Amino acid sequence: MNQPVNSIPAPLAQAAAEPRQRPRLMLAVMLLSVFMAVANIFIINVATPSIQRGLHADFYGVQFVVSAYTLSYAVALIIGGRLGDRYGRRKMLLIGVAGFTLTSLLCGISGSVGVLTAIRVLQGFSAALISPQVLSLIQAQYPPEKRGMIFGLYGAAQGLAASTGQLIGGLLLGWNPWHLDWRLVFFFSVPIGLIILAMAPFVPESRDSDRSRMDWIGAAVAAAGLLLLVYPLVQGQKEGWPVLLVISLILSGPVLAVFVWTQRRLLAKGRRPFMNVRLFGQKAFSLGLAVIFLMMTAQAAFFLITAYLLQMGHGFSALKSGLIILPMGIGYFLASLLSPKLAGKIGAHVLTVGSVLTSVGYFAVALTIWATGWSPNVWFWLPALVLLGIGQGFIAAPLTNVVLSKVEKQDIGSGSGILTTGMQLASAIGIGLIGIVWMSSLSHYANQAEARTELELRQHLTSYALSEEQGQTALARLRDCFPAAAGQAQAAPGACKVTASAAGGAERLVADGVSQSNARSYTSAFILSMTVLGFYTMLIIPMTVALAGRKRKS
Repeated sequence: MNQPVNSIPAPLAQAAAEPRQRPRLMLAVMLLSVFMAVANIFIINVATPSIQRGLHADFYGVQFVVSAYTLSYAVALIIGGRLGDRYGRRKMLLIGVAGFTLTSLLCGISGSVGVLTAIRVLQGFSAALISPQVLSLIQAQYPPEKRGMIFGLYGAAQGLAASTGQLIGGLLLGWNPWHLDWRLVFFFSVPIGLIILAMAPFVPESRDSDRSRMDWIGAAVAAAGLLLLVYPLVQGQKEGWPVLLVISLILSGPVLAVFVWTQRRLLAKGRRPFMNVRLFGQKAFSLGLAVIFLMMTAQAAFFLITAYLLQMGHGFSALKSGLIILPMGIGYFLASLLSPKLAGKIGAHVLTVGSVLTSVGYFAVALTIWATGWSPNVWFWLPALVLLGIGQGFIAAPLTNVVLSKVEKQDIGSGSGILTTGMQLASAIGIGLIGIVWMSSLSHYANQAEARTELELRQHLTSYALSEEQGQTALARLRDCFPAAAGQAQAAPGACKVTASAAGGAERLVADGVSQSNARSYTSAFILSMTVLGFYTMLIIPMTVALAGRKRKS
């Protein structure tokens, strides 16, 4: 039952009044925290090829730099939410921002991919203290009638981070002061973190009145189960699926089942579990979580392989890559701002509109790139990218409010933690799964691409001032060099270190051959991957229809 108004303790009444006194400053702190955490992901994505070259790593090593962050983020999110409930949400937010700022600095001075990966794990733990506090503070400090607008701004902040993150990463890499190269993309978060810390006094403290002890055993079992699940998906293909990784994947199911069983037992005994698993009994919560999982899995996969298509396949700079992706982020941003108004007219069916546009968007990207070919005019890509961004924006902002709207106040931290855990777990799994599809398709298309390029170059030997015999020798060098350029060999022969600007005709032919073969194989692999994502995201449509139906009945 609800308490009468006059029974609210004075400290709680004062805390509830604080956001009304300075709501804009409090909101600025929360949205800036979201922007920092999300923009970091997109800035790093556009820099992955530069990180790979700068640290002399392979695709899988850089893939784990990205997924190590999302994995640790996902594993620790529910813990972060519960810590905020118990010890104070503002306090945990500040600790998270401070840790994120420090680890950003340490990432920027890393000297190897192994050290960078280890620090990214710590950075993920820090981010796990940030996100659930923001969602919990919105639920705790704003009345229900204002939350739709606030969550719209929350989604818009994510969209702005996505749209500008790619561009910021490209600008930083293009600017490259003091030849810092990829390191600058990590340093970018340091001043933002310091600004947030300076504004922190404007955020009121908020905590759960239940001071029961933390279920650390449940936290450990949940973390172990998630780790057993995600790590093999990320590393399996790289290591050739050894027995230990297969066993790890199989064991993840029983371990997570044990976790759910222990949480149910604690609930039955009237004790406070690490995670209130009864939340999954709420259909709106479970359906919304499934939609978030599918959308974020596809989104993480898209941004990773798009950076490789544009920079490694087509040789674009990081800045140009960011500018190409920018329209998608703008669409996401605008749709996030417009979604509360559209939801006011058609209700939760805004999610259905978003899911249809998202799926169509992936197919449109695949079709557009197929039509423009391996030497494209990127202006033709823009409508499909905008469409994709609008679709995702119409899902992300209203869905957060739908999922958390029925969560009781004492479960805000747990619900927010589960929600953001689903997002980050989906990102880690999406990166792992697309890595399998991406590298398999690259390998499949590489030989076809090289053979077709060789056939075309054979017909234009005279343009390189080569005789038939000289041309045959150069084409043989191309066959030797391309496997390394396509990622099928660890190192290229010394004779392959040529550029298109080299003086000799044979050197130019080999360089052009590698470039054209690369563009062809990357384009074909990308089209296949986008088609897979299109069919994959079609699964979201019936879920959003069901979710809208349940929302209308309630």
